[in-house]
Amino acid sequence: SNILFFKEEIIKNDLQRGFLKSNSAIQSCIIPGNEKVKNIAKILKQEGFEVKPILSPTVPKGSERLRFCLHSFNSENEIREVLKKLTKLLP
Repeated sequence: SNILFFKEEIIKNDLQRGFLKSNSAIQSCIIPGNEKVKNIAKILKQEGFEVKPILSPTVPKGSERLRFCLHSFNSENEIREVLKKLTKLLP
């Protein structure tokens, strides 16, 4: 249910262009640039969200991303809030 809720919130926040299509508990948002994705992950961590940056050369340059791992213990409010904060951090 958290995966479905996460995907609905992606659409509500108009973030679908940045997210890779996935039906798994791992969701990825493409944010090109190692420094940019690291900075956004750092800000989200300071806000209490454990979202990991995946950097080049682990992924090809220009396809760096944030990795969201959804768990059964994540609340809908946590999911809603992390995506709202992400929306504010993206150009």
